[in-house]
Amino acid sequence: MSQLSELFSVWITTRAGGLTSYLLLFVSTAAGLLMSGKLSGRKSQAAILAVHQWAGWFGFLFGLMHGMVLLFDRYVGYSAVELAVPFASDDHRWLNGIGTLSLYISAILIASSDLMKRLGRRLWRAIHFLAFAGYGMALAHGILLGTDTRNAGIAAMYAATGLIVVGLLVYRIYSAMKKPLASPSPSKGGKADRPPRDYGDGRTVAIEYIPPAETNRIRLEK
Repeated sequence: MSQLSELFSVWITTRAGGLTSYLLLFVSTAAGLLMSGKLSGRKSQAAILAVHQWAGWFGFLFGLMHGMVLLFDRYVGYSAVELAVPFASDDHRWLNGIGTLSLYISAILIASSDLMKRLGRRLWRAIHFLAFAGYGMALAHGILLGTDTRNAGIAAMYAATGLIVVGLLVYRIYSAMKKPLASPSPSKGGKADRPPRDYGDGRTVAIEYIPPAETNRIRLEK
């Protein structure tokens, strides 16, 4: 019985909950970047979306457990206010505070996804950018405050997952910048203006589209 109580002690339970929550948050963030960066095929989109959503949900639940278990901690003695209000704790105020903020961001992301139709896609996308801040704070919280970081395997896990997310984010930004500019808006006649044509002898011919009621006008530029 004593071994069982040690196995499920407050300290071990909160550490296990925190690590599990972080890993699920990593999976959810990476899956979201895979979808937005067009790195996944159409056939796998549905599966990746399910992973993204479920990992986010369970990551939030394990994070909630990670904090609530600390109410029974006798070593530091956290109060409900210190755990619920960011930066209210006297023990590691800033590191505990960003952990709490990361949990709240997860809750906001989950709620916004459920309300996407009411919020509109543009507002939903703007809110979803908070995912990167939430993940970054969770990573910093785990590395700087977690005692398991002294373990080489845990430290390597934090480094690998962090680099994967950074790599996917860089690729996402690169692919967004690489997209071709929007094609010229069509004129009233329904066709876009054609770009100038270079004949190689110093002359360019600019053909501007004019509605059918008028005549096409060709302007020679020397």
